[in-house]
Order: sequence, then structure tokens, then C-alpha cells
Amino acid sequence: MAQATGAARQVGASVRRAEDPRILTGAGRYVDDIVLPGMLHAAFLRSTYAHARITGVDASAARALPGVVAVYTGDEVRSMTQPIVPGTAVGMHLMPGLKTPTFFALATDKVRFVGDPVALVVAESRYVAEDAIDLIDVEYDPLPPVVDAQQALEGSSAPVFDELGDNVIARYPIAFGDTDAAFAEADRVVGATLAVHRHQMVPMEGRGAIASYDPGPGTLTYYASTQSPHILKLLLGPQLQLAPEQVRVLAGDVGGAFGLKTTVGREDVMLAAASKAVGRPVKWIEDRSEHLSSSGQAREETLDIEAAVTDDGRLLGIRGRLTMDHGAYPGDPFPASAFAGAIVSMMPGPTRLRGLSCDITVVTTNKCSYLAYRGPWASG
Repeated sequence: MAQATGAARQVGASVRRAEDPRILTGAGRYVDDIVLPGMLHAAFLRSTYAHARITGVDASAARALPGVVAVYTGDEVRSMTQPIVPGTAVGMHLMPGLKTPTFFALATDKVRFVGDPVALVVAESRYVAEDAIDLIDVEYDPLPPVVDAQQALEGSSAPVFDELGDNVIARYPIAFGDTDAAFAEADRVVGATLAVHRHQMVPMEGRGAIASYDPGPGTLTYYASTQSPHILKLLLGPQLQLAPEQVRVLAGDVGGAFGLKTTVGREDVMLAAASKAVGRPVKWIEDRSEHLSSSGQAREETLDIEAAVTDDGRLLGIRGRLTMDHGAYPGDPFPASAFAGAIVSMMPGPTRLRGLSCDITVVTTNKCSYLAYRGPWASG
């Protein structure tokens, strides 16, 4: 009883965070602080085109540079990793009305946004890796970019993923209650168009990881700046044809994330594959330019909404049409289409309604991928 009373006294009390002294005095341990024996460093060559076919890649000069251990392009990635089918782990690929593209950790046939990873260099230092990146010659055949949702909805827009036929990646309704009855009972109907611009997460620490594959027991240890170590473990194994017990993910201190680091990036897959190929640890730390162009973005949705209301101030029902700009590649394991449903579920807030219905349209464009960012339409 004495212990329970003591615990109760802590409710509402000002309690110091246990980790503050260590972090504020510079004793935090982030991914970039970790140095492993025999560790190599990686850098990605990224597309300067928003939309273009890759007609040729010549990495011979980069491979010949002293200090370069390996260079991987789309030609190699097909044999090193499995195709990425986003949402498979959570069953999203089975959702009615959702079209799911298949792609690889590096661009193979074409690039789909500025910053799309085209090649990976593994070298003895980050400096050498960056120098080698400049020696890779990529030939592009530019395609018209799809710049926004309005253009994506036009039948004439060039498909971002050819196999999907068009740029509408999902259409589905969400409804509950009797919306028609709510509007029939209303004294009036008011409408508005609400638009949220595209956001960038911008944590203090960008993405980063060290993949350490041990060829003896065939195990992968992955040190990552992540919010979701279990998701990394779940998805990295199948990409490399490793069983769950062969993958261990370690997450130390994380310098911010805001939702960005809940997913498995294509860089994660490629880094792990490179370590497995060379049999040595490989580190990649995202620089700020990479972060701003390639890490992930959020929002950019438009909601056309009607509300059924009474003269005494009651809200009876809502009808809406939500259009979301998905960007290029779907996030894994949570494609943008999952967040569209979350937006609609948060729409009423604490209000009691007779009915709500919303038609959702998600389109793909030549932009950075839409990823999680705090509560969609619930905060900032």
C-alpha cells in the first residue's frame, strides 16, 4: 500500500527526463558515432531528373578509382535483392481499389523524382565514395514530369509507373451512418475547399544506418536511426532472403524523426544488400541535401467538403472528396493510401454525427514519397 501511495504522489509532478543529462552533455550515441572494425562507407548517386528513362549507366571509371570497393547499379540490384511490393507486410497490397507498383532499391528502368537513387558506391571512406559518384555516367531519356494531382488526374499525363496504366493509384470510399438522412434533415448545407501544402519533416539527425553482415553464421546486424526497429527487422530479412532470426536491428539515440523514420527506405535495403555482398560493415549517413530531396515528405491534400448543419448549431453530417498527392514510390509498409483513411477518420473530431461519407483519390506524381508525419490533419 505504501508503494501505491508513493506512486500516486507522482501524478502531475514535474519529473526530470532520465536521458537528458547524458544527451545534453554530449554523451549520446547516434549512428554516426558508431565505428566498426573493417567498416566501409557508402554514397548514393541520385537522379537530377524528375522523370526519365535510364538508357545507359557506365560505372567503369568509378570502379577503377583507388579506394572504391564496389559500385552497384540497377543491373546488379535485381540479383542482390527481392522486388519491393509496398504494404505486403500489413496487407495493404490487398486493399480493394489500390494499385501497387513493384520496384527495386535502385532505379532500374527509369527515375521517378529528383533524388531517386540510381547507384551506390562502397569505398574505404565517404570522401572516396563521393568522388566516385561524380565519375558515374548515366544516360537519360527525359519524360514529361507529373507535377501535381490535377495533372495526374488528366488521362494524357505520362504514367509514373507504366504497368499501372495511369496515375490514379487508389480510389475508395469511406462511410458510416446515414449521410443522406443527415443532409435531408439539415436546415442548410455549407461547403469549403481545404488544402494543405507539402511538408518536410527535417529532424536534426537525418537518416543513417550501418549494415553489418557476418558471412560466417549468415546474420545481419543493422544499426539504424529509426522509430521502428521491429518493422526494419520484419522487412529487411525477406529482401535479402534471410530468416527473421538472422536479422537483428539496433536503435540507439535518435535525433528526431516526426514519423519519417517509421518506414523502411530503399536506401536501407541497398545498404544491407551491399554489406552482404562485400562481407564487411557499410555505413551511410544522409546529408542535408539528400534529406531535403529524397528522405520523404508529407501532406499535399485537397478536401472538398460539405457539412449538413441546423440553425441551432448542430453538425449532422459530412460529405467530402479527398485528393492526395502520393509522390512517386509508395512507402513501406505504410503507403500514402493508408494515411488518406486516417485523415477521414480524424475529420469529425469529437463531434457526434449521423453520417459521414468521403470519396478518396490518391495519385502518383514525380515527387518524393509521401511518408508518415505526426497526425495527418490532426496537428500542425
